[in-house]
Amino acid sequence: MSDPVQNDNAEDVGSVPSFFREHAEFLHLLDEVATSASNVESWTLPNAPEEEMRLIREMKKTLDVYQEQPTCLDPYLERIVSRLMSVVQEYVYAFHDTMYKPESPITVTRMDGIFDLLYTLCKVRGYKVILRFFPHGVADVEPVFATLWRFSVDLEASNWPARYTLLIWLSLLAMIPFDIESIDSGTTDLPAIAELGTSDVSLMGRWVELGKLFLCKPGCEMEGAAVMLSRLLSRRDSAAVLRPEFIEWAAREITNAARPIDTTAVNAGLQIGSVLRINGALRVLCHLFSAMDSHATLDAQIPMLLDIFQMDAFDQHSITRKLISKAVQRLALLMLPATNAEMGRAYARPSLRENLSNNAGAASDSMRDDEAESPDVEVPLEMEAFVGILLQKLHDKDTIVRWSAAKGIGRISERLPMALAREIVLAVGDILKDETLVDNGLIDVAMTTEYSWHGALLCLAELSRRGMLYAQALRQIVPWVVRGLTYEIQRGDYSVGSNVRDAACYVMWSLARIPNPSSKRVFAEMSVEMATTLISVAVFDRESNVRRAASAAFQEHVGRQSAFPHGISVLQLADFFSVGIMRNAFVVTSRKIAEFDEYKHPLLHHLCTVTVYHWDLKTRELAVKALRELAPLSPAY
Repeated sequence: MSDPVQNDNAEDVGSVPSFFREHAEFLHLLDEVATSASNVESWTLPNAPEEEMRLIREMKKTLDVYQEQPTCLDPYLERIVSRLMSVVQEYVYAFHDTMYKPESPITVTRMDGIFDLLYTLCKVRGYKVILRFFPHGVADVEPVFATLWRFSVDLEASNWPARYTLLIWLSLLAMIPFDIESIDSGTTDLPAIAELGTSDVSLMGRWVELGKLFLCKPGCEMEGAAVMLSRLLSRRDSAAVLRPEFIEWAAREITNAARPIDTTAVNAGLQIGSVLRINGALRVLCHLFSAMDSHATLDAQIPMLLDIFQMDAFDQHSITRKLISKAVQRLALLMLPATNAEMGRAYARPSLRENLSNNAGAASDSMRDDEAESPDVEVPLEMEAFVGILLQKLHDKDTIVRWSAAKGIGRISERLPMALAREIVLAVGDILKDETLVDNGLIDVAMTTEYSWHGALLCLAELSRRGMLYAQALRQIVPWVVRGLTYEIQRGDYSVGSNVRDAACYVMWSLARIPNPSSKRVFAEMSVEMATTLISVAVFDRESNVRRAASAAFQEHVGRQSAFPHGISVLQLADFFSVGIMRNAFVVTSRKIAEFDEYKHPLLHHLCTVTVYHWDLKTRELAVKALRELAPLSPAY
């Protein structure tokens, strides 16, 4: 394979490498390492030669530089991975042929450097991309499985990159289009593993048991085993027996691990070993539900799974709660038809001419989203419980859980009938109204929790991206989103709410992407309030990420809706770089934008009612300087 032509003297864009700079040197080192590792006589050594390890460390150091730009490696990945895997494949075949001898001359640690380099490639570029270049012949199945089995005899050994690489290799081999029984040679004299007490001597049975062994191990081995088991159990030749048995085993594993050891202790929590067992079982379920194409074999296990998803024993473990959220949404999506998303939301896809036209007559001729109906879909009874679990997760104290639940609700709503989807939209909107006081149109958020507002706004953004917010819901929700743009609650000498403001900007950005004509009419009615609030946040917020998010949302509306006053002119003043520097945004950019009459008084109002009372001294000082610049523009105000 010839190297792509690259210009080593080309200038980088934004100080970020645009190609693999060290490709020539790296490929030279690769050839040296592969030549050294493919020396069969050295496979009896306990470790790789020192020179080989030195070269591997240098190659790993080079790869680590590209963690933020992993796609730069893509033109060379096939050559790199194929060269390494040819050595590993040869080693695995030789190891498999000699492992049954009383004194096997090949050591299990000789290839640790090569496996470590393959793991680094997976870490930098992702295992899904690296797996494309792994060998996947039928003849590879038993040698790779037997090698992993032998490497698993001593799980305390430090060669975990080797086990991880073999696990993801087996996950690829699990997708071969042949029955596993047809390639099972019936080998029974594998080394004994103390943790395994299975009496099943078939290749499929041992494959599943070996995967279970790694589900309680921290780190990459758990993820590799989860992917491997999910692909193995999603096969048709395992659906009848092994899949139901495994799901029942996973349910028992989670239930048993969730029981505290010391039930007499106050606030008895779970031990780390129990948490790992729970997370491992949940990871497999998440991957399995995503890989399956039907829930027909799960009818008997769904009540058991639902009880697990509603357990209260995981409140102290954020990753466990996130995995439960993912498992719930993927099981719900598995039980709903995938075609409803396209059929039921067709009303929200008008022609480009209609979407860009400002002609009200053309919009009125289009189908109203309030009148659209999606095809009849049989919704399982358990769907209400699934949606209820995800709605509860929107109040979670950890962002990763709220974000996962928000995406899940959006995906599920897209497949539900329109009437049920509207109920979910209203339920999410009610979260913003809980514990909120409304007096003469003013929304007081002093008694609210930032977690609930953040989760609800993230969910509204996901629903909006999928065209789920109809016109009447927009009229009810947009005022609350606008209030979320300035959400801040002081707690002693600090405040909370920056994540809520950032999420509100995300909602504003996603609202601009709603394509149906009725949303354009709603935005036209509320354009001034939305535009002025976004600009006030873009120039006067304390956090740079919030200022930039507000600027991006303003830009999206200007480009797609064309309803904001002086949109392009204001956007040129409040671009990404102008609002990035706090002093420039407060003093310079705000002064230029205030020259437009529509933004003058809202900016002054935001300064006088919000920014000058801010808890941060630097923000108050900049607010005073900004007020000195803006006050002459409207002395009467």
